[in-house]
Amino acid sequence: MQLHTLISLILAILVCGLAMWRGDRAARWVGAAFLASWLGSMLVYRRDPYHADYGILAIDAVTLMVFAWISMRTRRIWTIIASAFMAIIVASHVAVMIDLRVTLGTLFIGMAMWSYGVLACIAFGTWASRRGHARS
Repeated sequence: MQLHTLISLILAILVCGLAMWRGDRAARWVGAAFLASWLGSMLVYRRDPYHADYGILAIDAVTLMVFAWISMRTRRIWTIIASAFMAIIVASHVAVMIDLRVTLGTLFIGMAMWSYGVLACIAFGTWASRRGHARS
């Protein structure tokens, strides 16, 4: 495991763990789904530098569906933005499969970058729920 992967995993565990511990229902579900997605991707990842990984695509697509379902149920803006980031990740997978000029390195950088956006949304959702809970 590379250093940046380890740092990303630790950050995901911290943010999603905090969301599951202190967040409202939406933050708990989104945090749990994202952390399960992250860990599931680690389990199915094939170290093939020449072919797209369909297992990770499947996990990310299911995570996108879960995020979209949570967004429709809770109607919070941060869940919609997190869903949009997941949609970009899934679209990046599809771009690699459609066009061979898009490299897997580009996919991995895009996945990492948009994953930090999802983590920022989860952190904001947890903070907003704690702030709203403290007011009431």
